[in-house]
Formats: sequence, structure tokens, C-alpha cells
Amino acid sequence: MHRLLEQQTKRFLGKGMPFPQGWDMFLAAVDDAYSSADVGRQGLEQANELMSRELAGLRADLAERQVAEAQLEHLLSLLGAILESTTDGMLALDRCGRIVRFNQRFVEMWNIPEEIMAFWEHQKVVEHVLNQLKDPGSLQGKIAYLQCHPEVESNDVLECLDGRIIERYSLPQPLGVANVGRILSFRDITARKRAEEALCREKEEQKALIKKLETAHNQLLQSEKMASIGQLAAGVAHEINNPIGYVSSNLGSLGQYVEKLIGVMEAYERAEPYLSTSLLREELRLLKQETDWEYLRQDARDLLRESAEGVMRVKKIVQDLKDFSHVDQAEWQCVDLHKGIDSTLNIVRNEIKYSAEVAKEYGAIPPVECMASQLNQVFMNMLINASHAIGEGNHGKITIRTGAENDMVWVEFADTGKGIAPENLKRIFDPFFTTKPVGKGTGLGLSLSFGIIEKHHGRIEVQSEMGKGATFRVWLPVKQQ
Repeated sequence: MHRLLEQQTKRFLGKGMPFPQGWDMFLAAVDDAYSSADVGRQGLEQANELMSRELAGLRADLAERQVAEAQLEHLLSLLGAILESTTDGMLALDRCGRIVRFNQRFVEMWNIPEEIMAFWEHQKVVEHVLNQLKDPGSLQGKIAYLQCHPEVESNDVLECLDGRIIERYSLPQPLGVANVGRILSFRDITARKRAEEALCREKEEQKALIKKLETAHNQLLQSEKMASIGQLAAGVAHEINNPIGYVSSNLGSLGQYVEKLIGVMEAYERAEPYLSTSLLREELRLLKQETDWEYLRQDARDLLRESAEGVMRVKKIVQDLKDFSHVDQAEWQCVDLHKGIDSTLNIVRNEIKYSAEVAKEYGAIPPVECMASQLNQVFMNMLINASHAIGEGNHGKITIRTGAENDMVWVEFADTGKGIAPENLKRIFDPFFTTKPVGKGTGLGLSLSFGIIEKHHGRIEVQSEMGKGATFRVWLPVKQQ
């Protein structure tokens, strides 16, 4: 570098002119300066090359970051669209239980005012939601529990003060690399619940209708049975009463004739001592001895009396059958229940006489407005069930009591049978429920009785203790409304 300077200096001073004093030192200093500058230039060129390389790397990283940010922005936009398009109200909580995100449906569902949502005030949002619930403490407790148990799934139903029903469910959800919180979903299921309730009501109505149909069917069977009994009673009454009538009449006439004959014979006896010949008296004595006159006279009267009683018994049975079926009383009438019980007892006497004796403890009761034939069917079911509870071959007791209280009368049937198990007490009136062996019972007796008493606006009460028997008390209004 100093040579170039030396040449330029000589050209300036002219040829043959000497260099100034100290010029060598000056040239040496300049040369050192140029050498140092050259070294610095090389360093700058290397540094510049390194910076260029780093800048190229930064530009590549920046391009990748811009692509990643664009992808993230697209993903967030997609997630936001999904969040806003769902019909559920969505609420995102961070690990500390504070609100970090919600969708518009959540705002609309809870009617959150704009002045609250504008500042995202966590406490005010929570208070606004809780103030709409019937049991706000339950939701607070559940959220607090979930914050301490992030792995737990949860769902429940919230009841609002305005009648709405909100279903809440939650799954653990990661919100960041080192942050785990909860996503709470709220769904308005009021319409669904109302539809389910309406469906349940409809099902209950259908069950009630089916039960009514079964009851009506059973009552129809009962009516047909009673009609058959009525027809049988009418036929029996017609077919038996006629011959029984003339048998009874003939027995009455025969009794009069026998009494007259006995009177004649007694007159002959009184005249016997006055007969003129002893031969005739002996003949009469032998005749009375052969015919056993004393026995014949008494036995003839006894036979006539027993025959008359038998005829009256047949008449009573026929009348009891008519009274039991009430073929001539098919409408509501005021009836003496004691008479119905007595006629029913006569009908079922053969059923219960081998297992129990019957005790009647009748109280003073007024006539009851009822369908007598149907009540007699109830009485018959009660008596037969009591007899079966005692069991054939056992010696038990059936007590029938009656009484009145206010505008109600009651008829009670108490037996000394084996009783009813506690688990069966609530089922004994169900159709087709029976504890009897197969072929011994249909399970319709008490069910039909319950329906008949219910139709009469009454009720049946049951008390039982295993091993000590059962008591059925039938309550009936004196007058039907």
C-alpha cells in the first residue's frame, strides 16, 4: 500500500525532488494502518457472511412459523365454528375453575346480559347462572368436586326456577400443554322431559284403561255367571215349586186325614170296653198288637211333620237361591244385608260345614242401597276363602259381624285359618293372583270382590297374622251418591 502512496507523492513533488524528513516513518505508519484495515475488512466480510446465513435461517423459520400460525388460526376458526354451531351451551373452565371460553348458545340459554358478557367477569357470569337454579349449591359442589378429580366424567339434571330442565354433562378436556380443565355442556331437555312425562302419563292411562277393561271383562264374566245362576234359580224355582206346592198341599190334606183316622181309632178304643163279646175284643187287641198301633199312631204324626219340614226346607233352598241371585232385583235397591248373608250361607253351607262352624254377631244396620246379587257374590267369596284358609278336615271358626258407623255399614268375616303372608297382603286383590294349588283357584275371587265394592263406592280392609287367621271388613255407604 505504501508503494502506491510513494508513487503518487513523487508525482506530486516532481522528478528528482527528495522526500521530506521523516517520510519513511510516515510510510511505515500508513502501511501498518492499511494492514490493520485489511484484517478488519476480512473479519467484517466473514461476519457479514455469517449474518447472511443466520438471516436466511431466520427467514425460513419465520416462513414455517407463519405457515403454522395460519394453520393454527384455521384450526381455531374451525373449532370456533364447531363450538358455535352446536345446540348445546358450552362452557370451558381452566384448571383453577375460571371461565376461559363459552359459546353464544350458552349466553342465550342462560339469558346473560351484554353488560356482563362484555367484560367476561367470571364471578358475575357464575352468579347469574346460579340465580336461575332451584338448587344452586348442588352445581357449585359438583364443579368443585370435578376440579379436584379431573379424571371423572359427570352428568346430572338441573331444574330452573322458570320450569326449564337443563342436562349438564362434562368430560375431562386438555386446554393447553401444562393445563387441564373441564368442558361443561348444557342442553335444554325441557321439551324432551315433557314429552317423556306425557308418554309416561299416557302409559299410566293405558295401564289404567287396561285395568278397567280387565275389571269390566271380569265383571262381565261375573254378570254372565250371575245371569246363569239367575236363570238356574228361575228354572229350579219353576220346576221345583210346582211339585213341591202340590206335595205340600197333599201332605196337609194327608195330615188332616190321618188325624181323623186316628180320632176314629181312638173312639173305637174308648168303646172297646163296652163291646158285648169278648171274642171281638180279643180280635181288636190282636189287630192293634200286629200293627203296633201305639207306635204307628205316633210315628205317622212324626213322619207327616218331618215331611212337611222337608218340603219347607226345599222351599227355603229355592228361595235362598232366588235371594242370592236376585233374579227379580237387577237394579239398585235398598236391601237388608243380613238376609243376603243368610241366603248366601245356605248356598255355601255344604262348602264350609266340613271345616268350620259359623258364628253370627249381627249388629243394628240400616238397609243398604246396592246391587244385592253382586254383594252376595262378595259374601260368598269371603266365606269360601275363609273355609279354604282353615282347610278341609280342620275344625275352625268363621265369625260374621256387622255394624254401622256414621253413613257407612260394615260386614266383617274373621276366620281362624293359617293367615296371609305379609308379602302377599298387597297382592291379594290383583287379578289371577292366588296362593292356592293349581286347579284350586283362579285368583279372580278377591279381584272381582274388590271391583264390586269399588263400584259401590266402598272399600275392603284386611288384617292378618300368620297362624292366627285373617279378617276382611267390607265398608259400604248406606246411600249411593
